[in-house]
Amino acid sequence: MTGKIEMTSASPVEGLSQPESSYQQRSRSDQRPSSASPFRWLRAIGIAVAFLQAIALIAYSAHIYAHFDLTLDFGVFNQGWTEIAHGHLNPYSTVNPHNYPHYGYPFLHDHFALIMWPLALLWWVYPHSIDLLVIQDLASAGATLVAFLFVVDLFERPIRADGVKPKYRMKGGIGPVLLSLGVLVLLVINPWVFWADSFDFHLEAVATFFLLMAARDLWFAHWRRAIIWIALVVFCGNVSATWLVGLGIGLILARRNLRWAGLTLVALGAACAAAISAAGGAVGTLLSNYAYLAGPSASANVGMRSILIGLLSHPSRGLHELHARWLWTYRMLASSGLLGVLNAVALGVTLAVLLPSDLNISPVFSGPISSFQNLPIYFFVPIGTAVALAWIFRSPTKVVRWAVVPIGLAILIQSIVLAAMWIPRARTQFLLVNSAAATQLEKIQARIPSSAEVVVSQGVLGRFSNRALVFPFLDISNGGQVLPVYGRRVYFILTDQGVEFATVAGTKTAVSYLKSIHAHEITQTGGVFAFTWNPPRGARKITFPATP
Repeated sequence: MTGKIEMTSASPVEGLSQPESSYQQRSRSDQRPSSASPFRWLRAIGIAVAFLQAIALIAYSAHIYAHFDLTLDFGVFNQGWTEIAHGHLNPYSTVNPHNYPHYGYPFLHDHFALIMWPLALLWWVYPHSIDLLVIQDLASAGATLVAFLFVVDLFERPIRADGVKPKYRMKGGIGPVLLSLGVLVLLVINPWVFWADSFDFHLEAVATFFLLMAARDLWFAHWRRAIIWIALVVFCGNVSATWLVGLGIGLILARRNLRWAGLTLVALGAACAAAISAAGGAVGTLLSNYAYLAGPSASANVGMRSILIGLLSHPSRGLHELHARWLWTYRMLASSGLLGVLNAVALGVTLAVLLPSDLNISPVFSGPISSFQNLPIYFFVPIGTAVALAWIFRSPTKVVRWAVVPIGLAILIQSIVLAAMWIPRARTQFLLVNSAAATQLEKIQARIPSSAEVVVSQGVLGRFSNRALVFPFLDISNGGQVLPVYGRRVYFILTDQGVEFATVAGTKTAVSYLKSIHAHEITQTGGVFAFTWNPPRGARKITFPATP
């Protein structure tokens, strides 16, 4: 016996029917499914799976944390988070060599991530920087749950198109149940979510959770709650503010009665992103990576306006980059269901997220290492895939209706193959510090006063950044490095472990130089070299030589 879904939508782009203006108008029996309803059990399954996913991700993050596999990106957030927690409400970030040889900028200028201030309160609950990784893991698992419940709600709730007839109604079949469970599989096994959680801490996971909550509440006309989630998306920074533009475009395309809400989101997202940029809060966005779009003579300090004008007047520059990234784009969408881009909301979000990544002159931003940049895609496209398959399933033609089975299986098999290929590779990309080195790093960290200035190899810098003065050793292009000196004693922790920019030869050159200036060696065990150095009076910088 096959399941049957009643629908009135003309296309998967329209997606789903229009809700009533207020759910309070529905009867109590409409609002609460019976205990025998399969959707009740689906929700329970989704909660259980998301809980297990959160536990698995937290355990994985604990391993990453214990092995010091946390780099410069984690260092930026950890330093700001720790400083805010200790009452320094306008912290200065020293981790990023912005405008090298100058280091750092006010933390707020990184991405204008206001959400870090309330998150800093968690330090007083558990004063360890692993808190940030746990927040990221909970946000990823929470996004899985919200996306799944969104799909279940779309299939189960008796939303009316004309005030009388329901669009989706389960009639003794298992079609909507299988579609919902298929989406849950897509969400859980997505390899790029695993890659995103493998690489340091980024607020994209938190912002994605808030964006999903906003989309769900907007779709079901829970306006007051939606406003809260939208504000939280903006608080996550300038990047997530642009996602609101994509969500707004999707709502405009999806339903007539959501066009004003969509237009408001487009205006709000664009205005917030522009205001943050104008206030100097987009330093971490690296607009210089898009300067080529403004023209061959554009400077690295080009503004967003010039970039947009250049892109619109000479689209071939952008199309060339998009063509060059097609394979990674396909892998990203295929692992999320691919078919979901036919849905208006998923399409809008995908374009807002994907275009900045694929148009970036650096291919790293569209590859697996930067999976965190594209997190919303991994949750909105599966939702759209369920809607698209449901649209096919509504066909009055039996042959077309049964086409859902091979299409759905092909989508699942493709996702499973990509997961099997790419999830194991995350460990070889990010888990590079061996146990011996991790043990030495743990001992060294315990010896360093919190007020000391520290220079650390960028591949293991993350956990050492819970202080006001911490700088990365990068050996930029094997050309040595200039580092500022502020303290009476400077600690150097150098290693060839971790995700390093410096080569092994560059690290050895730096170690030899420290010995030549009579720095005191603390340890040289497990591939970790630690020194303390008392700078001569008047010294304001130290210059490491270029690698021979």
